Amino acid sequence: MDKELLYGVGIFISVRDLEISTEWYRNMLGFEVLHNDEPQANVLIMGNGVVTFCLVKSYEITQPTFPRNDYNVNHYYGFHTRNVKAVHQQLLEKDANLSDIHEFDGMQGFHLYDPDGNRHSVVQ
Repeated sequence: MDKELLYGVGIFISVRDLEISTEWYRNMLGFEVLHNDEPQANVLIMGNGVVTFCLVKSYEITQPTFPRNDYNVNHYYGFHTRNVKAVHQQLLEKDANLSDIHEFDGMQGFHLYDPDGNRHSVVQ
Protein backbone atom coordinates (compact mmCIF):
# COMPACT_ATOMS: atom_id res chain seq x y z
CA MET A 1 0.00 0.00 0.00
CA ASP A 2 1.23 3.49 -0.85
CA LYS A 3 2.46 5.19 2.35
CA GLU A 4 0.87 8.49 1.28
CA LEU A 5 -2.58 7.02 0.69
CA LEU A 6 -3.61 7.90 4.26
CA TYR A 7 -1.87 10.64 6.21
CA GLY A 8 -3.89 11.53 9.31
CA VAL A 9 -6.81 10.86 11.61
CA GLY A 10 -9.96 12.87 12.23
CA ILE A 11 -11.86 12.36 15.47
CA PHE A 12 -15.40 13.67 15.91
CA ILE A 13 -16.50 14.72 19.40
CA SER A 14 -20.01 15.77 20.38
CA VAL A 15 -20.25 18.92 22.50
CA ARG A 16 -23.12 21.01 23.87
CA ASP A 17 -21.51 24.45 23.73
CA LEU A 18 -19.13 24.87 20.81
CA GLU A 19 -17.50 28.05 22.12
CA ILE A 20 -16.81 26.68 25.62
CA SER A 21 -15.51 23.37 24.26
CA THR A 22 -13.29 25.01 21.65
CA GLU A 23 -11.69 27.17 24.33
CA TRP A 24 -11.28 24.15 26.61
CA TYR A 25 -9.41 22.13 23.96
CA ARG A 26 -7.28 25.17 23.10
CA ASN A 27 -6.43 26.08 26.70
CA MET A 28 -6.16 22.61 28.26
CA LEU A 29 -4.50 20.71 25.43
CA GLY A 30 -2.95 23.40 23.26
CA PHE A 31 -4.97 22.56 20.15
CA GLU A 32 -5.25 25.17 17.40
CA VAL A 33 -8.39 26.02 15.43
CA LEU A 34 -7.88 24.81 11.88
CA HIS A 35 -11.34 25.57 10.51
CA ASN A 36 -14.32 27.39 11.98
CA ASP A 37 -17.79 26.17 10.96
CA GLU A 38 -19.69 27.83 13.80
CA PRO A 39 -22.36 27.40 14.92
CA GLN A 40 -22.29 23.71 13.83
CA ALA A 41 -18.66 22.66 14.30
CA ASN A 42 -15.02 23.62 14.72
CA VAL A 43 -12.02 21.64 13.54
CA LEU A 44 -8.98 21.75 15.80
CA ILE A 45 -5.54 20.29 15.21
CA MET A 46 -2.94 18.85 17.55
CA GLY A 47 0.55 20.32 17.45
CA ASN A 48 1.87 17.45 15.34
CA GLY A 49 -0.56 18.28 12.52
CA VAL A 50 -1.57 14.64 11.99
CA VAL A 51 -4.67 14.38 14.17
CA THR A 52 -7.68 16.67 13.91
CA PHE A 53 -10.57 16.93 16.33
CA CYS A 54 -13.90 18.05 14.96
CA LEU A 55 -16.06 19.41 17.76
CA VAL A 56 -19.68 19.03 16.65
CA LYS A 57 -22.48 20.91 18.40
CA SER A 58 -24.85 18.16 19.45
CA TYR A 59 -28.05 17.63 21.39
CA GLU A 60 -28.92 14.93 23.92
CA ILE A 61 -25.30 13.86 24.33
CA THR A 62 -24.77 10.40 25.77
CA GLN A 63 -21.31 9.06 26.44
CA PRO A 64 -20.48 5.87 24.58
CA THR A 65 -19.68 2.75 26.56
CA PHE A 66 -16.74 0.78 25.27
CA PRO A 67 -17.68 -2.89 24.84
CA ARG A 68 -16.49 -5.36 27.44
CA ASN A 69 -13.14 -6.87 26.47
CA ASP A 70 -10.13 -8.76 27.82
CA TYR A 71 -7.66 -5.96 26.99
CA ASN A 72 -8.85 -3.66 29.81
CA VAL A 73 -9.74 -0.85 27.39
CA ASN A 74 -12.68 1.33 28.49
CA HIS A 75 -12.30 4.52 26.44
CA TYR A 76 -12.34 5.60 22.81
CA TYR A 77 -9.85 8.48 22.77
CA GLY A 78 -6.28 8.31 24.01
CA PHE A 79 -3.27 10.60 24.01
CA HIS A 80 0.34 9.48 24.34
CA THR A 81 3.00 11.36 26.27
CA ARG A 82 6.62 10.86 27.26
CA ASN A 83 6.00 12.26 30.77
CA VAL A 84 2.60 11.38 32.21
CA LYS A 85 3.38 12.90 35.62
CA ALA A 86 4.29 16.28 34.14
CA VAL A 87 1.17 16.36 31.96
CA HIS A 88 -1.00 15.35 34.92
CA GLN A 89 0.50 18.15 37.04
CA GLN A 90 0.05 20.76 34.28
CA LEU A 91 -3.60 19.79 33.85
CA LEU A 92 -4.17 19.83 37.62
CA GLU A 93 -2.81 23.38 37.69
CA LYS A 94 -5.38 24.29 35.02
CA ASP A 95 -8.18 22.77 37.16
CA ALA A 96 -8.87 19.98 34.69
CA ASN A 97 -11.29 17.21 35.61
CA LEU A 98 -9.06 14.15 35.73
CA SER A 99 -8.41 10.92 37.60
CA ASP A 100 -5.36 9.95 39.60
CA ILE A 101 -2.48 8.34 37.73
CA HIS A 102 -2.81 4.55 37.59
CA GLU A 103 -0.29 1.90 36.61
CA PHE A 104 -1.31 -1.01 34.38
CA ASP A 105 0.58 -3.53 32.26
CA GLY A 106 3.86 -1.60 32.54
CA MET A 107 2.22 1.70 31.57
CA GLN A 108 1.02 4.74 33.50
CA GLY A 109 -1.99 6.85 32.66
CA PHE A 110 -5.04 8.77 33.75
CA HIS A 111 -8.44 9.83 32.46
CA LEU A 112 -9.21 13.39 31.42
CA TYR A 113 -12.77 14.67 30.98
CA ASP A 114 -13.83 17.60 28.79
CA PRO A 115 -16.74 19.91 29.76
CA ASP A 116 -19.26 17.45 28.27
CA GLY A 117 -17.85 14.42 30.04
CA ASN A 118 -16.06 13.04 26.98
CA ARG A 119 -13.36 10.81 28.47
CA HIS A 120 -9.84 10.75 27.07
CA SER A 121 -6.96 8.68 28.35
CA VAL A 122 -3.43 9.99 28.68
CA VAL A 123 -0.76 7.28 28.79
CA GLN A 124 2.98 6.85 28.90
